[in-house]
Amino acid sequence: MGSELDLMRLYPKPKNRMTERPEITDEDREISRRFGFDYFDGDRRHGYGGFGYHPRFWTDTVDLFTTHYGLSDDSAILDVGCGKGFMLKDFSLRLPGATLAGVDISSYAIEHADPDVVDLVRVGDAADLPFPDDSFDLVISINTVHNLDRDGCLRAFAEIQRVSRGNAFVMVDGWKNAEEQELLQRWVLTARTMLSAEDWLALMAEAGYEGDYAFWNPLS
Repeated sequence: MGSELDLMRLYPKPKNRMTERPEITDEDREISRRFGFDYFDGDRRHGYGGFGYHPRFWTDTVDLFTTHYGLSDDSAILDVGCGKGFMLKDFSLRLPGATLAGVDISSYAIEHADPDVVDLVRVGDAADLPFPDDSFDLVISINTVHNLDRDGCLRAFAEIQRVSRGNAFVMVDGWKNAEEQELLQRWVLTARTMLSAEDWLALMAEAGYEGDYAFWNPLS
């Protein structure tokens, strides 16, 4: 198993994290899990509330990933759950010679991908990645794997391990104490698998995942 890493620490955080989203209903979750217009560009209660590119979101985080994993223009990088490709766009600016690819379950996101990376992204399932073994120097998946059921999570971790040449980083919703658990269960929109950090680590080990990881909750 890899290490727990805080590689998302420079990603901007909302000023009022505890109250920015209204109370979430099961209907809201059903709409969000379609990963269509409503999730990306519709009302805030169903997702992002408008999902557009801004360099302040990914530039510094991409620098962290690049430095930590020793990436270069010769590297191949995959973003699993790439959305509209904004992280890939900043990787393309940081490492213009790198081989970049992204997959996302949302046809809406891929159809509305940033024009600079539209040729690099495709519709795809984290549990069945359309790439050969050992294709990428780094595979990244942020807040995506937990959107699958438990069996899907196992397959996704195994697939990320399979297509990686060694380095991988996955962030999932997870808690380390009762307060974090209660908040996460109130906040969650799309996750179908919610586990403690300890249980996530056990699931990763069961899948044979050997990469790095992080856990997100409203207090992180």
